[in-house]
Amino acid sequence: MSASPPDRQPAFERAAGVALALMFVVVAASAFIRLTLAADASATLPIARGVHRAAATFTAVAVLLLALLAWRSAALRARVGLAAGAALLLTLALSALGVATGTTPPPPAQFANLFGGLALLALLAWLSGRAQRSAPVPVLDTLAQLTRVALVLGLAQAALGAALATLWSASDAIALTLHVLSGLVVAAFAFALGIRLAGAGVPIALGLIGAALAAPLAGSVSALLELSPAAALAHPLFGAATLLLLARLDGRASASQRPA
Repeated sequence: MSASPPDRQPAFERAAGVALALMFVVVAASAFIRLTLAADASATLPIARGVHRAAATFTAVAVLLLALLAWRSAALRARVGLAAGAALLLTLALSALGVATGTTPPPPAQFANLFGGLALLALLAWLSGRAQRSAPVPVLDTLAQLTRVALVLGLAQAALGAALATLWSASDAIALTLHVLSGLVVAAFAFALGIRLAGAGVPIALGLIGAALAAPLAGSVSALLELSPAAALAHPLFGAATLLLLARLDGRASASQRPA
């Protein structure tokens, strides 16, 4: 009698969590480097660059492991195979872009690197939620479409924020207004989802509520205090956290709708 195939689900869940945590470190280090160089173009930042490089390298390893685990399991391949493959391709593209452009990339490459990193963060968060194996949460079914809309808006906001940081001038009133308005819309969606999920006792609710409130607050403080360093760094990090939580929630909702 042949042995049953090994269950790679637990390993995939752990690898997805590790990859997600590492990618958030990459995003945080990138934001710190970008904001520091904006204030002092001559700064070298060896520690921050070292953290960024190491976290990016380990992220690539974790994403490769995700793709291998998904490929070797029929159940995982059906549920997350395409997304895991997309994450690997995006990781390779970002790595190639970094090698090709070095530490002083031109603005279009900066935009591609910044938005690509946020897109990869969202994709890994979605994979983490989609792969989670737990009891279905009925409220997620009713919120699935709203969550998907919020995630799409969050990705659009990430692209707009990346363009404002790399391609457009922060003094451009139209671009800045669009960024503020889109950020408030995404925050409102995230906050509404968090309130609804809190009533159902879903743990992610508090994170959504907190990030939705903190991101625009940090942006406002940064603008009022003329790009206060702490607020200027907190704003993109809370924005990335909001995107992460929306993507994870969307992945969890899709898993709840279509159990394996």
